[in-house]
Amino acid sequence: MSTYGYQTMYEIDDLHTFDDETLSSKDIRIVSREGNIIKLFFDNKSYQAVIKDFDPQTKKAWINVSGFDFRIKINEPLDKLINDLGFLKAAKHSVKEIKSPMPGLVVNIFVKEGDAVLEGDKLLTLEAMKMENILKSPGDGIIKKINIGKTQTVDKNQILIEFE
Repeated sequence: MSTYGYQTMYEIDDLHTFDDETLSSKDIRIVSREGNIIKLFFDNKSYQAVIKDFDPQTKKAWINVSGFDFRIKINEPLDKLINDLGFLKAAKHSVKEIKSPMPGLVVNIFVKEGDAVLEGDKLLTLEAMKMENILKSPGDGIIKKINIGKTQTVDKNQILIEFE
């Protein structure tokens, strides 16, 4: 059922997009749900899906099906209409740089220059006061420059990563 000509769309890892009608035609049925575990039936086979994380604000979910992780983005008709009317343009966070929140030691870097990252993706691990802190991307963007290296010590507010 569509609203204002829009349908609920499900996007999996920016690869596949489908709607409720496609789900019905593929005969995907949810058999049960207990907490974050969903049992479903597809193509005469039973599967177990685990919802690893869900952000109701962005309507993004991480799920695991048979040992494979997938990122799903749900676009409902109202979301599409709001976006088409331009109401989200001012709300989108434009990432320019990542600064060190504290002095520390760079333990690991998960990205390289030119990589496209999504909001919430891991960028690097910073060790401070014997604790490892994973710094994640506050928004979508492309890595322009990495100003640090693995095992390098950094100061508070030092620019670590720049975005295009």
